[in-house]
Amino acid sequence: EVKISTNGFSAQYGQGGIIYNQITKGGSNQFHGAGYEYFSNDALNAFAYQFGAVGAQQPELRFNNFGFSVGGPVLRKKMFFYFNFDKTIDNTVSLNTETLPTGQNAAMALGDFTAPGMRTIYDPTTQTIQYTGNHTYQSPDYITAQNPGGTLTQACPCVIRHSFASEYGNGNRIPASMINPVAKNFQNLLVSLSQGAVQQATNVGKSQIIQGVVTNNYAYTAPGINPFTKFFGRLDYDITGNNRFTASVTESDNPGFFFGYGAQFCPVNCQNQDVSRHNAQVSDVWNYSSTLVNEARLGFTDQMNFFLPQTTGLGYPAMLGYKLAKSDFLPGFSPGNGMASTDTDGTLPFIYKEFVYDPSDVVTLIRGRHVVHFGGEFLISLDDSTLYNFANPGTPGFGGLYTSAGGQITSSAGNGDGIQYADFLLGQLSSWNASDQPEFGARTKSPQLFVQDDWKVRPNLTINLGLRWQGHTGWSEVKGNESVFDPTVLNPANNSLGAIWYGTTKANGRGQLIAPNWNVWLPRAGFSYQPKNNTVIRGGFGIYASTLSIDTYGGGMGGALGSSGGVTDLTNGICPVAQMDSDGSTPDMADPGCGVVTNGTNFNALTPNASYLAAPTTPDARNGQGATYTQFHTPLPKNLQWNVSLERQFGQNYAATLTYVGNHGYDLTYNNIDINQVPESKLSPNDQVDRPYPLFQSINGATNNAISNYNALEAVLTKRMSYGLQFSINYTWSHFLDDLDSSGFGAREGFQNYQNAFDPSSNYSNGNFDIRNMFKGQVIYELPFGRGHQFLNNNLLLDEVLGGWQVSSVYVIEGGNPMGITTGGNNNSNNRSGNFTQEANRVPGTSLSLPGSTKQRLREWYNLDALTVPDPNTYGNFLRNTVYGPGIVNVAASLGKTFDIWPERGVKMQIRADAGNVLNHPSFGQPGNNAIGPGETAIITSTTVGGRQIQLYGRISF
Repeated sequence: EVKISTNGFSAQYGQGGIIYNQITKGGSNQFHGAGYEYFSNDALNAFAYQFGAVGAQQPELRFNNFGFSVGGPVLRKKMFFYFNFDKTIDNTVSLNTETLPTGQNAAMALGDFTAPGMRTIYDPTTQTIQYTGNHTYQSPDYITAQNPGGTLTQACPCVIRHSFASEYGNGNRIPASMINPVAKNFQNLLVSLSQGAVQQATNVGKSQIIQGVVTNNYAYTAPGINPFTKFFGRLDYDITGNNRFTASVTESDNPGFFFGYGAQFCPVNCQNQDVSRHNAQVSDVWNYSSTLVNEARLGFTDQMNFFLPQTTGLGYPAMLGYKLAKSDFLPGFSPGNGMASTDTDGTLPFIYKEFVYDPSDVVTLIRGRHVVHFGGEFLISLDDSTLYNFANPGTPGFGGLYTSAGGQITSSAGNGDGIQYADFLLGQLSSWNASDQPEFGARTKSPQLFVQDDWKVRPNLTINLGLRWQGHTGWSEVKGNESVFDPTVLNPANNSLGAIWYGTTKANGRGQLIAPNWNVWLPRAGFSYQPKNNTVIRGGFGIYASTLSIDTYGGGMGGALGSSGGVTDLTNGICPVAQMDSDGSTPDMADPGCGVVTNGTNFNALTPNASYLAAPTTPDARNGQGATYTQFHTPLPKNLQWNVSLERQFGQNYAATLTYVGNHGYDLTYNNIDINQVPESKLSPNDQVDRPYPLFQSINGATNNAISNYNALEAVLTKRMSYGLQFSINYTWSHFLDDLDSSGFGAREGFQNYQNAFDPSSNYSNGNFDIRNMFKGQVIYELPFGRGHQFLNNNLLLDEVLGGWQVSSVYVIEGGNPMGITTGGNNNSNNRSGNFTQEANRVPGTSLSLPGSTKQRLREWYNLDALTVPDPNTYGNFLRNTVYGPGIVNVAASLGKTFDIWPERGVKMQIRADAGNVLNHPSFGQPGNNAIGPGETAIITSTTVGGRQIQLYGRISF
């Protein structure tokens, strides 16, 4: 639970699987209110750290936040209201960079890869296929058909190709006649985006040349149009002296527009967006007596997200000749080598409509030394949404596989030793996927009961004992629109276990996505002991359970009734899954040996159109494709939490607290993993048959067997306001470890990497949120001038000018977060995991740390020479998250004054200037691409805390 507290009434809401308490302000017998304005502009701000660039622009900032509140009586001493309105107008312009085939990269657009540092490219139309062993295969669909009852060996289908230089005698160039016409159309669209735009040679210092490609060679500004309107209303009615009825509602609407390359290029890379929210509650609090209180409440919350690309319905696929498209909007893909995509992830379509109802009742009973609370609630969640990217027109993938030299290609990471952009120009797809899926109606309920006894054993000792029961109906869908891989379903292709389960057919008695769980018991205990008047010792222990959010636990929801499909190259770079200008219905015939059965092997068993199925119901319909996995008996994730603290007051104004906090999480999601990963002992170039379920490609989902551990020591020193000074100083040492970080939608958990899907403990290390040292605090100081202060306290004019000023500061000094360092695109393990992660190997006798200050290490944060790419078909030994990035230093300050405009009526005016990062001290982002090997760096090119920003604030209250 997250609790947001101000003052007054408490209301409980739920959203996206999270429940929170909101305590709001109410009206009174007197009218009161306020009006305010926050103002920010780039003219007030300092430049962010420029990484050595000259002549960089200050991004345009236009931000206004204004509003008002008013409250008072409707019927005096009987009925009261409170209303608040808030509006944000944010037209901030951001400065961004992209990598495009223009300027210094223009030769690439013509198929010229002769720039220094570029790999040699080879012609896939000259390939010859060689064989060793008894039998070769690439597609599981053809295993039984081609060799029934036979022995399949991991034989070698190898290819030999001629380089373009040797074949055509014009260097490392692709002849113009070989450039795929559809790829050329997409490329012309990319090039046209930058025509007439200002090119910056250095692009604010972020350009790097990686394998001959000048990255971030195009700078542009993108407007931010994000108006945000919110209001809150509340009504309180005292029915009798001991019975109060309260109703409140909060509403907000946040329409916006995403501009991928700036507004001048819309509709390409642009998206219409809107997010709206409603929170409402009605409650009745009845004080039956001085020892019995009942609080009944009905809460409601919703959130509506509508995100649609602006190219929808405008005919872009037909205009570009892309016949592989299944929907009428521009597909999002990258042509490789860091080039900007034709449509970014920021414009993928999705619609979320989430609703939560929460009736509850709580009774408080006082009997002698016992204060007993008991009651319950019944959470009802409805999720009428679509899948993220529910209408994918057809995403092509390019891996640099087909312009590689050949041999026994081992790049299951999807990146061969050719050039991805060259594969794109030739139109050779290493993967393709598309979908067009309808809205689903997900449903879940959670009844909960609790009892707690606060027992005052002695005047200086209180013990808290409690127990909570929580039930969960699991996740279901109103029409059975669910489809996931189920290891208990029989696959008719070879009568093995492991096939697709549908909510419409309910195989093996599985009637919904996640099974109900009625056995969740959560005990709580705590104490408070006061051995002396100025000393208190407190402690507590409890078990807490989270809800199963649809974002994290809803894989497969909405997957049964729409159309979807996808293919991935299983030939390890011999034959593409399709040509970019094909219609997707025939096998690839462009490369020798592809599209026909050769030596008992069909290299194109599944075409894009054959994979694209409309509402299939047979268990083997997705054979040869990837699948989604959601565990039927998914446990609720739980946390054991405990703490003990010592609090002591010093004198009249000082207090200190020393606290130990512990947390152990279990039944956590080991998320975004491939349960069909080839075991480490069986890794090889052609290891499809060694997958646990060889009839499928990757099967991505979660095994809910991960753990986490958090331990912290916290020290706080507080001084209450006296002599015009108030402060709080906090220091925390902590250590957070886990198997894998996951927080649902948007990948906000940071970098996720694993090598072994079957052993979470092998991934146990520092969590992404592990920050060892944190020093934070705040201070408020009233300047000693004016009425009621030490100096200049007898002059009304001086009091108006100099009196009442207050300066305050909030500061954060903390260590950096850890980072995962893998082999990235240089993967050598062939491990076929969901993200093909391979950890690096440590080089014996070397140090990861480099000398020098933070600024001196910007060009190389950690020692790249201390890590190396492991041998093929092996895992690395470098432990996840053992290198830490830069820390954060951020000091904010404020200077303000309150004027008495009309003292008799209580009218006051406050003016204030707030400065974030007032010291203009840069804090830096994580380095490089979190990877090692060719093309990878440890350079830092971003900041987490930018330049100083100043905000002006004014408020009138009565």
